[in-house]
Amino acid sequence: MFPLVTITGEPFERGQQYGAATAALIRHSIASYARLFAYRRGMDWEAVQQAALAYEPLLHDVAPDLLTEMRGIAVGASRTLAEIIALNVRTELLAGVGVGFHHPEAAAALARNRAAGVPQHQEQLPATPATGSDDGECTTAAASPPATANGRVWLAQTWDWQGDQRAACVLLRVSGPDTPTLLTLTEAGMVAKIGLNEAGIAVGLNLLRSRADGQQQGMPVHVLLRQMLQSTDTVTARRLVSQIPAAGSSCITLAGADGELVALELTPTGIAEIPAQEGLLAHANHCLDGGTAAGECPLEPTSTTRERYGRAWELLHAAAGQIDLDVLQVILRDHDGAPRCICRHPDPRVAAVDRNESVCGVIIDLRGRTMHVAANIPCQAPFVPFML
Repeated sequence: MFPLVTITGEPFERGQQYGAATAALIRHSIASYARLFAYRRGMDWEAVQQAALAYEPLLHDVAPDLLTEMRGIAVGASRTLAEIIALNVRTELLAGVGVGFHHPEAAAALARNRAAGVPQHQEQLPATPATGSDDGECTTAAASPPATANGRVWLAQTWDWQGDQRAACVLLRVSGPDTPTLLTLTEAGMVAKIGLNEAGIAVGLNLLRSRADGQQQGMPVHVLLRQMLQSTDTVTARRLVSQIPAAGSSCITLAGADGELVALELTPTGIAEIPAQEGLLAHANHCLDGGTAAGECPLEPTSTTRERYGRAWELLHAAAGQIDLDVLQVILRDHDGAPRCICRHPDPRVAAVDRNESVCGVIIDLRGRTMHVAANIPCQAPFVPFML
C-alpha cells in the first residue's frame, strides 16, 4: 500500500513535514519527470526548473499558501523550490505535446541530466519493442441518489499513467488551521490529485487535449484540485475553477456528500459543465460538451477513451439503484474489450516513457468520508479503506 503521511500546522511547517517524510519518493518523481521532459520537450532538468520558476509569480497571486507549502517541501526534501514547482506544474509545462512524441533533442537532454547527477530510473529496454505508445488516462464512474444503495454518494476512478510513478504515490492527509482536513492520493512532491475532505467534497481528474493547450500560462490543475479540497462547500469549489483559465485541458469531477455531482471540462478557452443523469456520471479522456469538443485535438488511433467511457456507462446503468462499493470495484476491474478496457495492463513491448497502465484505483465514499485505494492495477490489489 502507498504510504500515508499526515501533515499539520501552518503551510511552511506542513511542507517541511511532507518533504522530510517523502524525500526518497520525491527523488523518484523527479527521475520520472526529468525523463519525460527530455523525451517530450527536449528539455534537461535545469531548463525545466527555469520554466517552472516562471510560474512562481502566478502561484504567489492565486495560491500563496500552497507556494509557501512548496517552499517547505523543498527544504524538507533537500530539493530546490524550482524542482517542487516543476512537479506541481508538470501538466501545464507538458501541455500541447502530442501523444508519444519523442523530441529530436531527447538524447542530448538525457545526457545533460546524467552529467548533472539528476535522479534517474534504472531502465531495461523492451526485448521486442512495439511501435507507438499507449494512450489513455483514467476512467471515472460516479453515482449519487437515486442511483446508489443506501443514499450514498460515490466517486471512483482509475489513475492511468506511467507505471514507474506507482513507486512515488502517497496518501497525504493535511490538517491546517483554517481549512477542512483533507485526504488526497497524489505523487510525491505534488500538493494534491484525487481526494476528499471533511466537508464532504471530493474531486477526481481526467486528462483532455485541446488545440489551445500549452500556448500560455494558466491555472495549474493540481494546485486547483488542492484549493477545491480546501473548500467548505461545492459552490466555493466550483467557483475556484473560474478564477483564471487553464493552460492545459482536463476534466475535474466534483462531488458533494449532499448529492452534488458534475464533471467540469476545463480548456484554455472555456469551461463546460456535464451534469449527472439520474444520479449517474462517467468520464474518460474526450470532451462530452459540444463547445469543448469543437476545440479538441483529434483522438489518436491508440486512444481507448470512447470504449472505456461507453463501458463505464453500460455498467453504471446496469446497476442503477444498487450502486455501492462492490459495484464500483467491479467497474474499475473490468476487462471487457481488453486491452482497450477500463482496468489497463502495461504492454511490456512499449518503452517505459510511453507505457501507460492503471497505476491504481480509488473509490471515495463521500458520506462515510472514506477513500478506498487499490495500490496497483485494480484487478491485482485489494481496495483498502482510509478514513478521513
